[in-house]
Amino acid sequence: MKKFISILTAVLLFSSALFLNGCNTVNKTQSSKSTEKAQTSAEKKGSVSELKSYLLEPVKGKNPLYGTWKIEGVDVVSFIFRNDNLAQMVMGTEADFASLSVDAENKTLSVSFVLGLNGDYSYNLSKDKKELTLTSKDKKIKLIKQKDYNLIPKAPKNPEIDNKILGWWQNEDKQIYFFSDNGIMYSNNISMETCYSYNAKNGKINATYNYGGDVKISLDYSCKKGNLIINGTKFKKF
Repeated sequence: MKKFISILTAVLLFSSALFLNGCNTVNKTQSSKSTEKAQTSAEKKGSVSELKSYLLEPVKGKNPLYGTWKIEGVDVVSFIFRNDNLAQMVMGTEADFASLSVDAENKTLSVSFVLGLNGDYSYNLSKDKKELTLTSKDKKIKLIKQKDYNLIPKAPKNPEIDNKILGWWQNEDKQIYFFSDNGIMYSNNISMETCYSYNAKNGKINATYNYGGDVKISLDYSCKKGNLIINGTKFKKF
């Protein structure tokens, strides 16, 4: 735990010193976009292949900077620039969302992470499209192209699975939970999405995600009249 705290502290201090320009509101269109994607899986039973398709589903649009990037010299954090006017800052199996605007004609980029790569930049993309240099009034940042990022962790061995909770669930605030039949769990709310390994038995979900180190959580659950109650909040299958 101490190792995790030290890693996280270092990342946050580095981010604050290098990038932080102020706190902007995280893009709230993410919830509705994720809902639309997950609704295509309404009749599925909870295989991890559904989650892979959900996370990798192609998005309409064209972003010349599309893909996964890391700041040169910083290995713990990745940035994903998507085609749907959203960016993600990823560490381990958790991804925070931000709004993204790319003007290819004027070669400018704006991104609004609460913490991290935040602000307005001009950009220069190398000919081989493997290096991206962002320049603002007070800093210059070099990013290196990476392979596509995978949020899904390794499935646990012999997980305890409650078949009643498998599949996709959503509450009135559009928060999403997904439970696979091999011990992988996913959650999505307005500002972030997270993948976990999990066990579920006797009204307890014990899950682990990675955010610079393993983080364990425990959730109470019950199934009533076709609904899933998680920590007192009702979720409906869809």
